[in-house]
Amino acid sequence: MNQDSALRGMIHANTNIRFDTDVLNDQVKNDAILRATVLIEDSFNFRSIFHKVGRLPLIVYRTYYSKPIQRFLYVNIFVIMTLAFFETPSSLSYSSDITKPKSYLIKYEFPCGILEMIDIFCLLLFFLDVVVKSYLVGRKQVIKSPWLVSYYAIIFVSLVDCIVSLSFKCQETVRIRRYLRPFFLVQCSSLMKKTIKSLKRSLPQIISVFVLLLIHLYLFSVIGMLIFPRYYAQYAHNSTKNAYYTKNPNDSFPIIDDKVYVKNEAFSSIKNSLINLLVLITTSNNPDVTIQSYSENRLAALYYVIFLLIGMYSLMSLFIAVIYNQFKGFFQDSMMSSVFRQSLAVRAAFWVLFERFNTPRGKATICRTPMIYVIKNLSVSKKRKEYLIKKLDDASCGPGINENPEVEFLIDMDLFEKMFLDHLNEDIADEYEDLLNSNSYERRNSSIVAMNNLRRNLKNFFLSKLYLFLSSIITIINIGCITGELHLMENLDDNGTNKPLSLLIFLFSILYMAEHVLKLWALNTKRYLTNYLNLLDGFISIAFFVTQVVQLAVYKRTYMSNEEMKNYNYSTNIWGISRVINMLLIFRLIHLAPSVKVMYAVVSTAIDIFRSLKPLFGIMASVYYIYALIGIQLFSEKIRTDSFDYYNKSILNEYCGTYKQLSFWVNNFNDFYSALIVLWNLMVVNDWFVIVEAYVDVTSDWSRLYFYFWWALCPVIMLNMCVSLILDLFLLKWEKTTEVKTSSYSIKTPLIKSIHRLFSDAKWKPDETKINGELIKHSYLDFNRMIHSFSHEDSD
Repeated sequence: MNQDSALRGMIHANTNIRFDTDVLNDQVKNDAILRATVLIEDSFNFRSIFHKVGRLPLIVYRTYYSKPIQRFLYVNIFVIMTLAFFETPSSLSYSSDITKPKSYLIKYEFPCGILEMIDIFCLLLFFLDVVVKSYLVGRKQVIKSPWLVSYYAIIFVSLVDCIVSLSFKCQETVRIRRYLRPFFLVQCSSLMKKTIKSLKRSLPQIISVFVLLLIHLYLFSVIGMLIFPRYYAQYAHNSTKNAYYTKNPNDSFPIIDDKVYVKNEAFSSIKNSLINLLVLITTSNNPDVTIQSYSENRLAALYYVIFLLIGMYSLMSLFIAVIYNQFKGFFQDSMMSSVFRQSLAVRAAFWVLFERFNTPRGKATICRTPMIYVIKNLSVSKKRKEYLIKKLDDASCGPGINENPEVEFLIDMDLFEKMFLDHLNEDIADEYEDLLNSNSYERRNSSIVAMNNLRRNLKNFFLSKLYLFLSSIITIINIGCITGELHLMENLDDNGTNKPLSLLIFLFSILYMAEHVLKLWALNTKRYLTNYLNLLDGFISIAFFVTQVVQLAVYKRTYMSNEEMKNYNYSTNIWGISRVINMLLIFRLIHLAPSVKVMYAVVSTAIDIFRSLKPLFGIMASVYYIYALIGIQLFSEKIRTDSFDYYNKSILNEYCGTYKQLSFWVNNFNDFYSALIVLWNLMVVNDWFVIVEAYVDVTSDWSRLYFYFWWALCPVIMLNMCVSLILDLFLLKWEKTTEVKTSSYSIKTPLIKSIHRLFSDAKWKPDETKINGELIKHSYLDFNRMIHSFSHEDSD
């Protein structure tokens, strides 16, 4: 802490800021600084600048976009989205398996009015949110924005639906508001809106591939019906086959000449042909559906091989190609739009300051003092502000600059944009650390010079490649000990688990704890906490050490006895929990990633997937949410334990590999949680046709549309979109790793922190004419007068 305060003092001492009392007392100039500050924050957060710029609206604006308020809105969204788990039918039961005893299936239902009041409270908060947004942007912008208009409409419909629910004492069959809730999740993110827009523009190409796929399915369905016989002969003396087929007398002829003629179920009709081939293209029923034809004639295999080569390996791969090409192109355009919005906000901030703090030299320059005020007023960390001021000082103290100390350094448009477009977004951790350990700082602080050699040596060791390899080797040995311990558990003796290995694992926990204590002391808290891998590693090491100490305190030993292993409970046993936590230390090997180019690209991509693809995951969550509610509405309580005793429309529910035989009873739509799990299982597509046929049997053939649309929407479109973006993310990472060199501790490639940086090539220099033309459209600032007045002065 003393080092940090000394560092800040050093920076402030070097800035030579002259705070003019005239600026502080001039309300007009204060308002200009406030406007410029808000515009810079808009740029940093990729927000629109088309909002009110009065003093009161700007204060409301900054308060609304502050972290506490925004986090509160996210909590509100989370609460209203999770209501579906508690509303009727409730998900609060121990199991959803309808064959379990009733005690497992008892659901707690909230009294009518409690959840509805929570719903109304959340909706009122959303109403307050949209009112504040409307106030900030103005009535004209509200009318032009379909999202804000939809926001009002959905809140109104939801409130009316809540009132209807209370009027019917929560006994209504359809709750419209539940289907509208994902809108609140989507509207809070501009990236989700842009992703939806990009997906919408990609639909024509996606539909074209679907048309080709349907033509392919129909063509091969007809060909299959023409080349394969309607009935196959099976010998009657084959007791196994005879027992199988005679259960369904409608599908076989009587025995003739010691043969029984069995119906070809795969191609008995156009409908069955299309269904079986559609399932085959997902490989879920392969090779089951091919066996009957292939057993009769070897050449039948060629039919299925050609079908899969064209359908699965060509057309389904074409989906990835189309989505990757179209989505990346459209998404790159939207990212370029975000970068343009960022440049627009910085340019607007410059003109706002230029209007009040322009210089008499007839050039587009502003004084240094108002820029310092803007930096200090920004809603960023103190370290970021100090870094910007240092960069500004470096620019003002360069060779040939500010030779006359009595003349204040002037900032032109290029330097202004460089400060807030480049330096404001830079990763400053390394430069801050270098500044902390610079020679000038050591000369100013004798305590740094007096630092003992042990701490310096430890610091250099922890930042060296040798430490990376040694820690990785220790981790591998530790994991090997656990593996050996589990292997020896197969032949337990009277003493239980292996004592030497258990003791060695306990010593590893002490070693990890000591390592992190020394690392925290050597690197100092600031540097240690800025590395998320250190935080993850440290948290796991502490948890591992604590569980080992607890086990030693409770059992007075580090191993498990034979009797304890016989009564082993995997979920509560301290020994098992400690071993699970210990296995998580395998993530320490990630530290090696920066030293290996290929490994760095793979690991950093895996880390960035969840951070960079949050908009797409949000859209997928919304699709899951709506589709699960539709499934509950259509199929809730449709399947019972006796359902397939009465329904015998499909052969799938009578023989092996069926819903009943596989005990798929837990896959139902009886509550929201169960519906989500069913949709997940359908997305994985393994045995998905079993669930489809079961619900078709208890309802009608029209139910297939629900499941087939889900297959097209999620596994085909959404998952291929994820694959496309992950591919592009990896390629971007790979390109970056070729441009930089590795250091002893970490590669100097900046981690991708948001999806805006996914398409780095999109960051081009916006056209000046386009920027000026967009600025002139601002309803609350007369940029037309500012720009043209400067152009007039410059021409004179």
